[in-house]
Amino acid sequence: MLTFYDAPVSGNTYKVRLLLGQLKLPHETVTLDILGRKVQTPEYRKVNPFGRVPFILDDGFGLAESNAILLYLARGSRLLPAGVREQALVQQWMFFEQNQLEMWIGSPRFWRRLDIEKPAALVEHYTARAAVSLKVLEDHLSQHDWFVGDAYSVADIAIFAYTHLAPQAGHDLTQFPKLGAWLQRFRQQPGWFPLE
Repeated sequence: MLTFYDAPVSGNTYKVRLLLGQLKLPHETVTLDILGRKVQTPEYRKVNPFGRVPFILDDGFGLAESNAILLYLARGSRLLPAGVREQALVQQWMFFEQNQLEMWIGSPRFWRRLDIEKPAALVEHYTARAAVSLKVLEDHLSQHDWFVGDAYSVADIAIFAYTHLAPQAGHDLTQFPKLGAWLQRFRQQPGWFPLE
C-alpha cells in the first residue's frame, strides 16, 4: 500500500493529493502538522530523513520532493507524456515551478499566513521576481492552452499549486488574462478539488 505523508496547508502536498485523486491511486494518508513542526520529530525523521512533506512510501521505497513524486506516480498515465522531448519539457516546467514560483510566491504566502514581518526590500524583491515569473507563464499561455503539448499534464499540476495562491502573496492575477483562463481550464479537469 502506498503511504502519503501530507500537510493540508502546503501547496507542495496539494499537488500530490490532487494527482492521487485524479488518477484514483489507492493510498493511505498520514497527515502531519507542519506548522507544529511534526515533520521534525525523531519518529518522522526515521521514516523521512528530509524532514519535510510531501513524502511517500511505496512498498518500502521512500521518495521526497513534490515534483519527483508527481513524476513517479504519473508514469504510464495520461498525465505524463510518453515522448522523451515532451517529458523533458514537463521537467523543465516543473524545475521552473520549484525555482521560481514556489520560491517567490510560496515564501511570501507563508510569511503573510503566519504574520511574519520581513524587511521591505526583501518583500519587494520577492514581489518583483514573482511578477517576472507570472509574466513568463502569461507569455507561454498566450500561444498554448497547456504547458506541455495539447493536454493537461503533471506540469500543469505543479504550476497550478503556487500560481493559484499568488493572491495570498499579494499578487493581482487579473493583469494576466491568459493565466486566468488557464486557471479556469485547470479547475474544470475531472477530479479537481481546491486546496483546503
